[in-house]
Amino acid sequence: MTDQLEAALARSAGRITPSPAPVLEILHAGRARRAGRRALMATAACAVGAVLALGWAVKPLVDHGAAPAGQQSAGAGVSRTVGQGVLDGRSWSVTLTYYPTEPADYPTGPAHRGLVCLKTVVAGTPTDPYGNCAGVAGPTATGPAGLYGDQTLPDGGTLFIAQPKAAVASATMTFTDGRTTTAKTVTLPGTAFTAYVVPVPAALHMSSLDEYDAQHHAVGHQAL
Repeated sequence: MTDQLEAALARSAGRITPSPAPVLEILHAGRARRAGRRALMATAACAVGAVLALGWAVKPLVDHGAAPAGQQSAGAGVSRTVGQGVLDGRSWSVTLTYYPTEPADYPTGPAHRGLVCLKTVVAGTPTDPYGNCAGVAGPTATGPAGLYGDQTLPDGGTLFIAQPKAAVASATMTFTDGRTTTAKTVTLPGTAFTAYVVPVPAALHMSSLDEYDAQHHAVGHQAL
């Protein structure tokens, strides 16, 4: 987790009156971090290409071979597809993975701790080898919960990616033109790790985000 994200969450946690996670503040911190990173990785970013345009088709969770419910269990980790779809003829997907220990080729090197990663693939090309990762002490750690980020693509489109609190089962995003889209939360079996993703075409602008529990009771609202 970046220092900016930790600071944003710490400020939120220190408030006397409980309130929703500071989504805008966290998003701005993530955008600043990625802007610096893109300056160092411009060549790799260009390989992704422009992929988003008006209109999208979000597919539900899909299975992977013989593993049940989209779960992949291998020595490298356990993963599940959070969302996938086609935007303007190009494919995208986001995968949530839990590694019980850091992989040997992870950039920081093995640290004998777990990792939770959200990996984005656009038109068959990963935006990062492992994606955005956070260190965790074990499968029931709640540290990553309450984190929000957006993966901005070269043409200005966005994949809004969230690791919400455990109570969140779905989220509905409303755009400034009144249109809405809803995403369901995916949980890695046997862990506390959850995520959802909302694709946002470049021509649309986010207005608000509403999160709901399994009974569709509102559990959070944020103006975006």
